[in-house]
Amino acid sequence: MTNPITLIQLISEQTMQNLVPLLALKPTHVIHIATPKTASRSAQIVEAARQAQVCTELESIRLSEMPTIPETSRAVQRAIEAVRKTQATPVVNFTGGTKLMSIGAYEAVMREQVTSLYVDTDHQQFIDGHSGPKLNTVLGDDFSFTPFQKSLTVNAIAVANGRQRVTGGRDWQAFLPLVSHFLQSESDEDATWKAVHGTDGICPNAREPRYAADWLPLMGYPLQLPQRVGELGLAAGLLRSDGARFLLPDTNRAKLEEVAATQRPSAQDYFDAVRPLQFALAILSGGWWEVAVTDAAHRSGQFRDLRWSVNVGERKNGFDAEEDIVGVDGVQIAYFSCKRGGAKGKLVHQLDELDNRARSIGGHFTRRFLAVYLRPFGQNAANLQKRAKELGGIQIVTPQDLRNLDVFARKNR
Repeated sequence: MTNPITLIQLISEQTMQNLVPLLALKPTHVIHIATPKTASRSAQIVEAARQAQVCTELESIRLSEMPTIPETSRAVQRAIEAVRKTQATPVVNFTGGTKLMSIGAYEAVMREQVTSLYVDTDHQQFIDGHSGPKLNTVLGDDFSFTPFQKSLTVNAIAVANGRQRVTGGRDWQAFLPLVSHFLQSESDEDATWKAVHGTDGICPNAREPRYAADWLPLMGYPLQLPQRVGELGLAAGLLRSDGARFLLPDTNRAKLEEVAATQRPSAQDYFDAVRPLQFALAILSGGWWEVAVTDAAHRSGQFRDLRWSVNVGERKNGFDAEEDIVGVDGVQIAYFSCKRGGAKGKLVHQLDELDNRARSIGGHFTRRFLAVYLRPFGQNAANLQKRAKELGGIQIVTPQDLRNLDVFARKNR
């Protein structure tokens, strides 16, 4: 097929069924047929395709708020006629929109005898609509999503769902020796958590200072860590030592003193100044578990573009909220929330937050994991599994599960 392709698509709230045909067909022109509610998705889809190295010219057609079968059918028919006048090859994706819109679009393609397709996201393949020339005349013989998967990154999927910023994340390799030690020594992990957040810890009851001036004394406060933990934390750059004691890093001391001396420091300056201290405390008191899960997920070979400790969206008042782990599995976002757990952990309630945050990045088609270090037992475990199932199959991961990397494999539906 030598003629350029123009892709005609129905737009709905979910965007993956519109993004993947763009990546597969690489049309020179795309016509999006949308309602007022879904019209804003068009630009997001095209920008996501651009980030995946596919550039196309966008044309939008606006339907009424609740389009009927005849309205949609006429709109698709007129779009096909306009494309034919340009000597381009029209291809219609009738997957999106409402059910009535899909019926109307399919009615039009059958009448006009043009190539059409349905996007089966669950099985990661295209299905020929059998309404005109065969789909393989424009797509080739491979109807799977495999050929373009590598171009589909966390950024592209997030942009398609309206999130404009995703950072690259942190390198976790330097922390693996410490992580390995914690996985092998529950007693040292528990002692470390108590040294940070226990009653006699540096930040008792998990309460960190709220003002820069209150952070300064903590730099001289010795952490009562197990010797091996202190040595590994020192090697990882999380701690410093004065010879006999393990202390928090003081690389930002000058900045912290400056902020403390400022009458009304900006939120941005405050968070920048305390971030190294917060990061060290976070890793020692449970953040190490995120690294353990990230490394295991990476070694499983199941995910691409795996990122630990990423920021998604815009900063709010200087605070930059972090997601634990985000990656891509096939064409789906894989989202991990990692919790240390424990008797007081409110894990059931956190499942709903996990679900909302995952879908805000990856839309409806996401794989979601809750990784818990101190796994719940009895009724708490039963309630957690029950709610995870109700939310569409959020997968619970524990340290025992990490011994078998098949835990990350996609389960048969």
